[in-house]
Amino acid sequence: MNATSTETTKAGVPAELAALRERIRALPPDARAELEPMMDDVLEQALFRSRVLTIAKDALERYRLELAATRFDLEATRREREALRAASRA
Repeated sequence: MNATSTETTKAGVPAELAALRERIRALPPDARAELEPMMDDVLEQALFRSRVLTIAKDALERYRLELAATRFDLEATRREREALRAASRA
């Protein structure tokens, strides 16, 4: 893979798709009229996948944070329980 394969434009479109769109725009009108609608669909799908991936990453990050908080609460509860058991035995 080359360096541009992972780059994205400001709009979130992969650089390859932006370059392909520019090449299509440079074609003669007949070819351009045939290819532009398909290119628009491809770009729309790429943007949709990008948004879905962003949502999934955010959800995973929240899940990890909540899991860490839950583990902390569980450990605190266990310590409190052990302290109460020790106090009740004394």
